[in-house]
Amino acid sequence: MGPRVSVIVPARNEARNIEACIRSILAQRVDGGIEVIVADGNSSDETARLASLAGAAVVGNPKGSTPAGLNAALAAAQGAIIVRFDAHGRMPPGYVEASVVALEQEAGAVGAGGWVRVEPRGPWGRAIGAALASRFGIGNARSWKVPKPGQARLDVDTFPLGSWPAEKIRAVGGWDERFLRNQDFELNHRLRRSGGRIIFDPAIWSFYRPRESLRAIARQYWDYGRFKALTVATAPQSVRPRQIAPVLLLATATTALLPSGLARPARGVMAVYALVLSGATVKSRSGWRTVVVLATIHGIWGAGLLTGLAQLGARSIHRRLD
Repeated sequence: MGPRVSVIVPARNEARNIEACIRSILAQRVDGGIEVIVADGNSSDETARLASLAGAAVVGNPKGSTPAGLNAALAAAQGAIIVRFDAHGRMPPGYVEASVVALEQEAGAVGAGGWVRVEPRGPWGRAIGAALASRFGIGNARSWKVPKPGQARLDVDTFPLGSWPAEKIRAVGGWDERFLRNQDFELNHRLRRSGGRIIFDPAIWSFYRPRESLRAIARQYWDYGRFKALTVATAPQSVRPRQIAPVLLLATATTALLPSGLARPARGVMAVYALVLSGATVKSRSGWRTVVVLATIHGIWGAGLLTGLAQLGARSIHRRLD
């Protein structure tokens, strides 16, 4: 008889983090037992060896992408419950138990997740942590800050990481490997469409180490924007107004630079935007880098979304011409 819970971790070149991650998982206590499966995406460092030495089962991920790794680990998993975790993360005691309890106690629950406490190593990491926790950040601040005392579980669209009954994930075909980013949002959307509930539980939380340079942050949110375009194309009903806001921001910024009658009001809007970001930065007490990170997230994400939509449109036209 296999373990009750399988924790699956996609990883590539994570030698710096993987041992601490796995140790934190194997320290979890849950009735029925737990296994850890690392899907190694062709690492050029010692990720696979260190993961094995730390106590994880290691499976290959020849495609190298995150969703392909998740599916490879899912195929090897024996547990009735799947917990997806990140090699950059670290579990506090009780994480897995809280995930299992939420899935069992909430009627119709097909997914459960919680919030993340950012563990920065430097000033840019602190800035990204403040940006994520801000209501003016990525629009899902609940997942990136300490919940208020007594906060109850609630239904949500998605969450970082998460846990699911294995049979439910397999029934919908696992992770869609087209989504190199946003794959958990897309999976949770399909699970909700099938009639299930996606639950946020404040008792479920973990540690996360963010990117530590502006360049890395920009690259990350460029990818998020591009792959959100695929979500817009395949599941337009899942799009929320907050996800369109960065595109409107870019349009306003462009209008402010053009010689037209709309330039002056557009400049006023951009001035208000700058004041809002400045206020959010002062409130966060994380320094001037927070303004830069917020503006980068909004602008780069919006540009990535527009680029992704343009690329999808061009491919569609090309297919029709063929």
